[in-house]
Amino acid sequence: MNKKIVLFSLAATLVAIFVINHYHRGAMRHGGQENIVTFLQEYIRINTTHPTPDYDKAITFLKKHAQADGFLHQEVPLPSGKKVLVITSTGTDTTLPALALNHHMDVVPATDAHNWIKPPFAGEIHDGVIIGRGTQDMKGIAAVHYFALKEYKGLNPQHRRTIHIFAVPEEEVGGFKGTCEFVKTDAFKKLNIGYVIDEGHASGDNTILDIKVAERKPIQIQVTSKGELAHGSHLQADNAVHTLIQFLNEIVTLHETQKGLIAAHQAGELLSCNITSLTAGIRKENSALKRTNGHIALNMVPDSAQATIDIRVPPTRKKAEIISMLDKIVKKYPKISYTILAQAFEEPAIDNYFTDFYQKLAGAIEQNSLQTQPHFFEASSDLRYYQALGIEGLGLTPFAIEDNIHGTNESVPIAELIRGKEIFVQFLKVFCS
Repeated sequence: MNKKIVLFSLAATLVAIFVINHYHRGAMRHGGQENIVTFLQEYIRINTTHPTPDYDKAITFLKKHAQADGFLHQEVPLPSGKKVLVITSTGTDTTLPALALNHHMDVVPATDAHNWIKPPFAGEIHDGVIIGRGTQDMKGIAAVHYFALKEYKGLNPQHRRTIHIFAVPEEEVGGFKGTCEFVKTDAFKKLNIGYVIDEGHASGDNTILDIKVAERKPIQIQVTSKGELAHGSHLQADNAVHTLIQFLNEIVTLHETQKGLIAAHQAGELLSCNITSLTAGIRKENSALKRTNGHIALNMVPDSAQATIDIRVPPTRKKAEIISMLDKIVKKYPKISYTILAQAFEEPAIDNYFTDFYQKLAGAIEQNSLQTQPHFFEASSDLRYYQALGIEGLGLTPFAIEDNIHGTNESVPIAELIRGKEIFVQFLKVFCS
């Protein structure tokens, strides 16, 4: 093995050992019995992947820590049968709007587990990095939130502003049976939430963190083109596939025009229209089994064709505007129609991103030797449900590493985890004391 590689690996291991020991000593000074690393490892090992996330086990795990550390907690049942766990450190001035640190318990599956350098649900450490599904999205952030609150409460037991940690379900499938229901409950309304920090994304730059200020709104549609069944040799066939392709070419042109603006904008400020599926063709039938055998009849023109399109609307534009534009394109094709399969109904109106809330979070980041910039998120998260109620919301993933949510070998360095905790402690000091 190359001598330089051996030395580098040894150095990384020594740094990781130092960081863990340093944090553990700090945690013990504040009365901590478990350190942030162990917490995250245990959380990763709870299988909260869809379609059958074990929310009960996750809530039991979080409640165990809350009880041991003297936090109040409550489970909020939802109409869907899911639950939200609320962990609370009550402030001395309950008239002040409370702060919520929001994280979702569910994670996406690791269907490519054989490609991981460590098992995706083992929470193992490799070269000073914790490997596992959820390390970035979003159990690693949950660990940061929890240990920041724990340390802050130890330093400031009489803090003014009430602080909650929300552990919510179902974000990875849209939040419709999670946060969407939670914000409508009486229990939520009684919490007097004025501010929320949710997830963002890892910045990909070791000098900077992105603060999410807004996100795009999804409209997911199915397009159907109708024609006439015909032989493949028919020159004048009313070909549903051809008509669909003509329509989709206009969608691609719209998408490519937006891509051309990327040099002057963040992706989250632009419209995207990604075609996600195409379906057409006449399937051959197995006469003996009386069902199709999966093979396409090469000499048949189908009488219908379908496509799905994932449209993401930037915060600077309204969904109604985009739907109106879509209707104008569809009108050119009398035999094409579309159905909206899913959409976000929430459209937060945000006029000023650079509020006192933003400035204090940015200041805490800069105190930890990182720069900041506002970020327009390409996708959508639970944040929209809070912002739609007029609650001031931001998103922050406090890791200055490559964004690898939902990816193979999703991970977070221990040093980033600990620095993320320090950022949140600093923020709580200036915002809640």
